[in-house]
Amino acid sequence: FQGALYEEMVGRIPKTDESVPYFLNGYWYYTRFIETGEYPIYCRKEGSLDAEEEIMLNVNEMAEGYDYYQVTGLSMSPDNRILSYGVDTVSRRIYTVYFKNLETGDLYEHSIPNTTGRATWAADNEHTFYAIKDESLRSYKIFRHQLGSPASDDVEVFHEEDATFYTYVYTTKSKEYIVIGSGSTVSDEYRVLKADDPTGEFRV
Repeated sequence: FQGALYEEMVGRIPKTDESVPYFLNGYWYYTRFIETGEYPIYCRKEGSLDAEEEIMLNVNEMAEGYDYYQVTGLSMSPDNRILSYGVDTVSRRIYTVYFKNLETGDLYEHSIPNTTGRATWAADNEHTFYAIKDESLRSYKIFRHQLGSPASDDVEVFHEEDATFYTYVYTTKSKEYIVIGSGSTVSDEYRVLKADDPTGEFRV
């Protein structure tokens, strides 16, 4: 009976599903699945949906050999060349951020461990910002990373010392500012920095 229920539920799930495409900075982005795979394939097309498909990440291939594998936080550099993304292989929501050159298909040598899974790009295509977690999995520090350098060289730009708050970083919709947010149940605070001045000082 359990087997019959399982087969009925699986039979109602499309195995070749595809997300609704969205347009960003000259490219159409979408996610699709194949019948023989359990994981998503992240794709894009330049300019038009009729253009040739470019596969950015095939998670089915990346997940081979792992009992658990999750990709999150895909973020494209402003010049559309470099993809950053987070990977969790132990189901703890602790992600290692990787950087992939989409022109060559190569991964950058240095990755960033113990993050929330997403890197936020500055306008120079060289610097990113990200949050790391403490032992309780609270995101509590923001660091600045320079592409191509080891994570040990990254610069701490904010530390949320209040254990009732968590912190995060993102860019505004205009892409003109990088914002560090710090939030709790009834209170929020924001620090902003011009996206073209990544080594500058954030202001409240």
